[in-house]
Amino acid sequence: MCFKTLFLKTAIGEKNSAGVTFIELMIAMMLFTLLMWPLYQIFQWSANSTMKTGDLTIAANVASELIELLKNKPFDVLSRLDPKSGLKAKMDEKDIQDFLGKTFDDKFSNTAGRFIRSVEITPTKPIKTSRGDDFAYVQIVVSVYWTERTGTQKGPKKLFALVANENAPLITQ
Repeated sequence: MCFKTLFLKTAIGEKNSAGVTFIELMIAMMLFTLLMWPLYQIFQWSANSTMKTGDLTIAANVASELIELLKNKPFDVLSRLDPKSGLKAKMDEKDIQDFLGKTFDDKFSNTAGRFIRSVEITPTKPIKTSRGDDFAYVQIVVSVYWTERTGTQKGPKKLFALVANENAPLITQ
């Protein structure tokens, strides 16, 4: 088809249906966006949930690590909170780092990064033993607070453990 014939057909008003109009393109893009928006929301929710779950896991591990370190101490140190050991009945993050610094002899890291810990050590259930007045258990509660990557404060995530007195006779109820 020559140029002259194409020009005349266009001038007369005959339509050339070989292309896509701008309006058709805009409608197609709008439909595509409306269909893809729920998928985007699902991926965004999934990524946020994964980050939150990772933070909870790290908080639980930080608390569990500290509980295990304290459970490995002799019961007398936990129940009497011997000042030589560096333990206090309530410890904040600075006290914990000082305590862990003594425990690890600077061989391991004693910081929890963006996670802040606090510990409460409470002797419970007074009993009489051959050594005199003592306690049957020591309750250790570790609370962990942290800042999410979005900047919001989270916590506390609390873990606790009961440590039994190895010097006490079997306790019957």
